[in-house]
Amino acid sequence: MNPEDAPPGEPAVVPAPRPARSVLFGLPPVGNRFPGAVRVALALAIPATIATLLGYGSASLLVGLGAFASIYGEGRPYRSRWKAVGIAALALTVLSFIGASVGEPIHRAISEGAPEALLILVILVMAVVVSTCAFTVDALRLGPPGAFFLLLTTEISSVIATPGQPPTEVALWTAVGGASALLVSMTGILWAPRAVEHAAVDAAVSAVDEYVAATDQANRHAAALRLQDAWQCLYRGKIVGTDHPLTRELERAQMRMARALADDHDPELMADAAFDIDEVGVYPPLPDPTIRYRFLRACNPSSRATITAIRLLLACIAAGSLTVLLGIDRPDWAVIAAAMVLHQGPDRILGTYRGIHRIGGTVLGLLVLGGVYLWSPTGLAMVAVLAVLQLGIELFLVRNYGVAVIFITPMAILLGAAGGAHGTVQHLVLSRMIETAVGVVVALIVLWTVGRRAHRQTLDWVDGRVARLLGVLLTDIRVAQRAPSAELCRDLEFELRGAAMAGIDAAHNEPDWVTLKWAAHTELHHLGSDVLHRLSFGTTVSRSHLENWERRYAACRSS
Repeated sequence: MNPEDAPPGEPAVVPAPRPARSVLFGLPPVGNRFPGAVRVALALAIPATIATLLGYGSASLLVGLGAFASIYGEGRPYRSRWKAVGIAALALTVLSFIGASVGEPIHRAISEGAPEALLILVILVMAVVVSTCAFTVDALRLGPPGAFFLLLTTEISSVIATPGQPPTEVALWTAVGGASALLVSMTGILWAPRAVEHAAVDAAVSAVDEYVAATDQANRHAAALRLQDAWQCLYRGKIVGTDHPLTRELERAQMRMARALADDHDPELMADAAFDIDEVGVYPPLPDPTIRYRFLRACNPSSRATITAIRLLLACIAAGSLTVLLGIDRPDWAVIAAAMVLHQGPDRILGTYRGIHRIGGTVLGLLVLGGVYLWSPTGLAMVAVLAVLQLGIELFLVRNYGVAVIFITPMAILLGAAGGAHGTVQHLVLSRMIETAVGVVVALIVLWTVGRRAHRQTLDWVDGRVARLLGVLLTDIRVAQRAPSAELCRDLEFELRGAAMAGIDAAHNEPDWVTLKWAAHTELHHLGSDVLHRLSFGTTVSRSHLENWERRYAACRSS
């Protein structure tokens, strides 16, 4: 909806967070995740079973650290999955070595009488790891599971090394798990090489059909997201631009969605702020820019990635240090809790929900752990327990974080105990609860106090990037009398998606301020989308079109 379409005198309607009930307790549909969850579980179970049968004992369970790599490949086509899983496996192996190399001498020194304050060094390493990884994940827009399993591996390996297990041994077991993750993740290519692309297109087509049949807000937003995800999946699968049936099918779905949006003049729907976000043209979205472009653009104090990383660094150091001062034995667990609240972005409302999820999921997860301790499984039985926990993590990680934490909590503690770390169940449960509470409280304080107006900074910065690219593009058309480069159009579309995300974050954090900015913000978004839509057809831009764009651009710059 353009600003001139809004009823005069009425304030703009900005995006509102999802109701707390649906976020905290809902299980939104995300397609069939069971096959992927089975793969993730097998990536751990197969090498751990073999190693256990060969007599390597509980240390062989450390393959679970490397098996986390398989989670990073789910949802990606096989032609790019091997790279994602391989990079994740390498990162997990390196981080396990770093964690063990830092943890082992520190814990040994403490056991020989050194002060507990030495644990601050472990905290600093973990804080740097998670802030660096979160910056990279956000800058590249890699999505779930984000930086969490990278931090978890660093944390567990620092604890595993406590009894003197060599860091090289920890890294070796992690590498074995990573190799297993790579092989298991890629097995499907043998009988269904395009299964992931088929699933993505089917999900998009179904979502569009649901929107066309019942044009409501939820269906519209779901269809827009599914289309975007499906196109990026086909880009990664290297079939966009070919005459592949999946490309043709998705193009038809894209056109149906665009026509349905164009015909949807329900005033109630047009007054919804999501109407300004779910804009879908008849042209397919462009691929993401290069990794270099995405990373370097985020190296700015106003970027979402930078703000997320700074908050993480401060919160993790503060939470861990406070736990050391309180004399609790596992400050690393407080760091984990703080990181889980903050690592997915600066949205204060959703961050608060994650904090509630963390505490509730930890309580239930510790009950599960208590049941496992009462059972006291060993050998292959313990392998089976860890495989089931891994399966549960993958099933619920993107559906409901609180439910996923129920599986993550016992998984992390059991893997940490694989190297010999132990303690009474009562002490373990009590200390983990205190550490979780400290981490969550510190994270929420940082979330609501550090950079209180950072969302304003980010929205102005990313809208400025959109405006600058639009200016270059319009100048190219007028001066060079030719269509702009494909790279320029690609970068503009990427910035438009970033502007939409920044607008949502800002609206959740400070709706009153965003209400004043929303008309100008969305008009800039519409102008960019209109220009890309026209250029996508490859036709010559008429003088009237160019002059109209330039008038609108001048109005945006002056607002």
